[in-house]
Amino acid sequence: MTKQIHLGGSFKLANTSLAVNRLGYGAMQLAGPEVWGPPRDPDEAVRVLEEALAAGVNHIDTSDYYGPHVTNQIIKRALHPYPDGLVIVTKVGARRGADKSWIHALSRQELIDAVHDNLRNLGLDALDVVNLRVADHGALR
Repeated sequence: MTKQIHLGGSFKLANTSLAVNRLGYGAMQLAGPEVWGPPRDPDEAVRVLEEALAAGVNHIDTSDYYGPHVTNQIIKRALHPYPDGLVIVTKVGARRGADKSWIHALSRQELIDAVHDNLRNLGLDALDVVNLRVADHGALR
């Protein structure tokens, strides 16, 4: 059995009713090597997420461009229907090229498509938090 801990306390996101623990889970590494394709062991990725929540994590940072799509699909498989109090934080503003490159995706339609991809692959009707990622290509992750 995992012991729940609350490292760093918690805080409320401004202008919302959402409260998160300062220690969350960054889901980027759930995908395969170079944040591309499925992980070597998808069942283990599911167990990692379950263990993170059991340890007290109440927010997950993700993006549908991780994988692409893979990370959000693993999150959905592991945790849907999502427990009360779990906050999903996702990012838009990039996409992955067929060569595994990180490409800006900042047009109105690309942002709309990214939100819809996140909703579909997470199995949600609404997203708790969406961050717009605007950075140089090396920092898009």
